[in-house]
Amino acid sequence: MITEQVIREIYKKFKKPNRKPEDLNLDHFVNLLRNNHTITVSEPGEVIIGNLEEFNPFRRFLIRSLTGILEFDKVVAFVFKNHILFLGKEDDSIRVHIKPEDKRGLFGRIFNRH
Repeated sequence: MITEQVIREIYKKFKKPNRKPEDLNLDHFVNLLRNNHTITVSEPGEVIIGNLEEFNPFRRFLIRSLTGILEFDKVVAFVFKNHILFLGKEDDSIRVHIKPEDKRGLFGRIFNRH
């Protein structure tokens, strides 16, 4: 189970986009999800999740905007700076987690207080 603590750790660990797209091992994860999701990787470095509606904002994304890809028991997480896409490995489920905005002021961030 993916808890809020796990999600916070994912955002903390994957803050910046990956320098080398081949380090993401994207082909492996696309093949892993192929049975339940229609995922294509186009030539200009774009990933398209075909089983989402045409105007869904999470349907297309650039490979260079990915900060990481993680595999869990039942899902694969595509991690971005401000959100995470969870795609089911055993079904066609797709969940999106939007990173909460940090509303602390300057001193709150420095001293880690809310």
